[in-house]
Amino acid sequence: MIKYHSSSSYFIFEAIFASIVLSSIGYALYSATTSVFLKTTAICSILLILVSIALYLRNIVFSIFFKEAEIIIDHHLKIKKIRLNYSDLVEIQYISVQKSPDMNIIYFKTMNGTKSKKFQAVALNDEFVEFHKWLKSKNPKIKVSVTPPDHYLNEKLLGPKYRKYIKETL
Repeated sequence: MIKYHSSSSYFIFEAIFASIVLSSIGYALYSATTSVFLKTTAICSILLILVSIALYLRNIVFSIFFKEAEIIIDHHLKIKKIRLNYSDLVEIQYISVQKSPDMNIIYFKTMNGTKSKKFQAVALNDEFVEFHKWLKSKNPKIKVSVTPPDHYLNEKLLGPKYRKYIKETL
């Protein structure tokens, strides 16, 4: 049973926008020059950049499912599923910045070290407190951090002493 889920598919729109901008720059360079060498160089460099964007996009577009027993990260553009135990989770960050969707970053242990995945927030604002409690029931060692530091969720997650600590350190 899926308890919580999210995805990072919003990166596709950023990649499409970057591809359109690069294509227009390439067309402008192609149209503005008469030299065959410069036209070929412009086309090859733009194509190389577009291919690198596509390859990078394959690694960062995924859906994440928080199930009762495990976490599943399912990549959309390549056939790859990562299964994580809750004991492998190290930290979860909640990032809330104006004019941008709320984000989560999870850090988890692998055989090669610690890796991270960034995706849209699983639960927004007050619902994140419930999500955090649910994660703590799965793994009590998970650290949580909220950005920016003056976000009201810090007080809800870390208690009323958090605001006093911030005021004293400033």
